[in-house]
Amino acid sequence: MEPTTQVSDWTEQIKKDIASHDVFIFAKGEKNAAMCGFSHRVMQVFSVLEQDFEVRNIFQDPEIRPALCAYTNWPTTPQVFIRGEFIGGCDIVMEMYENGELKKKLAAQ
Repeated sequence: MEPTTQVSDWTEQIKKDIASHDVFIFAKGEKNAAMCGFSHRVMQVFSVLEQDFEVRNIFQDPEIRPALCAYTNWPTTPQVFIRGEFIGGCDIVMEMYENGELKKKLAAQ
């Protein structure tokens, strides 16, 4: 999007992104090249679970971050969505992975 894109335009793009895949992650970096430890850990968990996921690099479009934080009311990244539902960030995903909740959530249709 253009540098002057409004927050509402980004909100629409966020909704499209989330709807495009069962698991969508807004992260620092690319799918195979995370640029922060938290983003790397989240992507690694889904890879270990052999779960397909898509990533939007928030560094590529810096204006998306304020819109994303407003949309989720969550101040940090990564931000993980499963089937359109905001799950949380790295700590929550790791906790869900460790206690088996994440695998159950991914298996539920």
